[in-house]
Amino acid sequence: MIDFKQKLKKVMKSILPPKNNSLATGEEGDLVKAFISAASDLPVNSVTTANIVDGAVTGPKLASSSVSADKLNLPWLSVTDTTHFANSLASLKANGGGILVLPSGTYAVNADTTVDASITLHFMNGAKLNIASGKKLILNGNIEAGLVQIFTGNGVITGRPQIKELYPQWFGAIADGKNDDTQGIQTAINTASSIGGTVVFPPGLYNASSLNVKSNVRIVGEKGAVLQSTSATSPDTIFNAMGVSNFEIAELEGKISFILNGCSDFVIRSLYVRGNTANWYLYQASDGMILNNQIENTLNTTERIIYLNDCTTMLVDGNRIQNTTLFNNVGPNNNTGINVSSSKYCKVSNNHVENCGGQGICFDTNIGISDINERQCFSNIAIANIVIGNGQEGITAFSSNQFETYDITIANNICINNRYDGIEIWGVRQCIVEGNSISAPLMKEYSFGAINIYGSKDIIVNGNSIENVPNSGIATAYGYNYPEPTCSNIMITNNRIQNWNYQDLNPTVNHDQNCGINLFGGDYTVVRGNIFMDTKSGRKYGIKAISVVQGHHYIQGNVNPGNLPIDDHVEADMIWVGRQIADRIPMLRMSQLQGDINNGSMSGVDPGSVWYNANKFALFFKGYEKAMLTPMIIDENSTSGFPSADYAPGYMQYQLQTGRLFFRGKTGSSNGKYTEVVMKDKFINLKRSTEVTKTPVEGDTYYDPTKKKPVYFDGTNWRDYAGNIVNVNP
Repeated sequence: MIDFKQKLKKVMKSILPPKNNSLATGEEGDLVKAFISAASDLPVNSVTTANIVDGAVTGPKLASSSVSADKLNLPWLSVTDTTHFANSLASLKANGGGILVLPSGTYAVNADTTVDASITLHFMNGAKLNIASGKKLILNGNIEAGLVQIFTGNGVITGRPQIKELYPQWFGAIADGKNDDTQGIQTAINTASSIGGTVVFPPGLYNASSLNVKSNVRIVGEKGAVLQSTSATSPDTIFNAMGVSNFEIAELEGKISFILNGCSDFVIRSLYVRGNTANWYLYQASDGMILNNQIENTLNTTERIIYLNDCTTMLVDGNRIQNTTLFNNVGPNNNTGINVSSSKYCKVSNNHVENCGGQGICFDTNIGISDINERQCFSNIAIANIVIGNGQEGITAFSSNQFETYDITIANNICINNRYDGIEIWGVRQCIVEGNSISAPLMKEYSFGAINIYGSKDIIVNGNSIENVPNSGIATAYGYNYPEPTCSNIMITNNRIQNWNYQDLNPTVNHDQNCGINLFGGDYTVVRGNIFMDTKSGRKYGIKAISVVQGHHYIQGNVNPGNLPIDDHVEADMIWVGRQIADRIPMLRMSQLQGDINNGSMSGVDPGSVWYNANKFALFFKGYEKAMLTPMIIDENSTSGFPSADYAPGYMQYQLQTGRLFFRGKTGSSNGKYTEVVMKDKFINLKRSTEVTKTPVEGDTYYDPTKKKPVYFDGTNWRDYAGNIVNVNP
């Protein structure tokens, strides 16, 4: 022990001037007492290994310059009087820096004071720095302290300290679930913002109702760090921020909500939130990320859960929003899971959204924003999300004012048992719906289709898998409340649609929505490469593969193994291309008009009309008085002219290569036994040249043997089918 004491005295003499009377009190002076860690009879405030561990930040949190047995050759100084803090700092700095030990007591900082980068402040239990109001502690050195309060007063801490982490406990937080920790936490946040550090929450129950986030700060919880409100009117701990940037909030638990206004460059991640009553509201935020958070069993039943309003370049990824009760036990249009409103360049990906009252994910416009440019919602994407059991649609793109929401991509999502639709496009333009999987075997309240397109245009629906849904697979609906109500320029391609009308609902009371693809509100659509399959047994009501009500459509190459009915109304102008009846033959009118194989009367249909009756699986031709069964011959070889083969009267022959249709009228081999059938617009009058009246009506059509071409009357002139006026004498 004597050799050890002599060594310490030698070290002290080498670093301290002899005139320091407070250190010249003999071998057992204050400095010697503080240094000797091995003696059993040392004073209580000596810097021993046991004292450092007692209340100190130990283990992995020990700084490299901690006062421990292997650091005893470092310069150091113990402050002997709480009024000598500034003098002790100056003395230690003058000797090249070292460790300044602060025994228990409150040390006043009544003037701006700098802790040099060469100095480490080591706080013993009960030691505090009281920074006077308006004064600064400019901290450039290091700190060693336990999870106890070490700073008091209304002054501020600035500088660039060597510490990486601050603790709310250093500023007065207790985390016992009883004390109000708001002020201690807020001071830690303010300090971290000033010096650029991280506020770390050790395990504990922190009481705080409202916290203000600052720029340049990280707020991170350790496992078991829980926030709770002290307010009876607001059960959530709310993080508020306005105009701040470069911050992170992570790994905390509790009832946590956000009000962020005009913030940028931030991360909110890995929070575990249970039973919060408010929402996460972000207004005019940009370049932020909301990542891997869990929000469970929210008590918020009226507001959106994550709400991005007028935001730019946001990423919402990997979050889990889950309620135990279907639809969160609220009516539709309440508490949407993730709402991206009047925002642009936002990505919503890899989220799990289950049992929310409204949509799972929604892109829309905020009608409360008066500026039309600011109100628009565009260039956003929802990809690889799972949305289950939500009270409206799984994923929606919606525009209050038509086409103000546009350029939306909805891809590779899984939508299961959402109340109305899997995916809905409402008043939107320029949208891609691709590669999604949609099913709803438990739902009965579906709207028009698993993918429902309402009053929208320029939409691509491609490569989706739709199975076991209540009504139609894909539907275009007439948007009565929009200036352009008809859906137009729609491409529906390469989709797999199986078991629509899964609940076997009565189509007469369910808007005729028993179609694989329902085009009743569409115009100028392409329907190609889709596969229709029905494996549900015991159906009471029949289903259709495709239904058309109006418009201009190109339908080709769809696979219909079960030969499910395909029908249209005579108002539609379609081009059907293919070699199978299921693909439609050119110029045939397909519908479910009632037919009569016994040549019965058929009112309401013009003579010359040809249609396929899906109930009777037969073609019909309407003559002048009666409807008749019309056998059809498909000629794959003829390239021009009238049929070379001779068929019985009443047969029709369609030439695949020329696209011409002929009717065998007269018997025997007389001239004119074949008449070419030429269809024009909606209702066609097909008449032999000898039967055309001298006063023709618009739409009269016949084959003129002199001109050797079919001609029709447009109401003023006779024209051929190239549109040229021709001189004929019927």
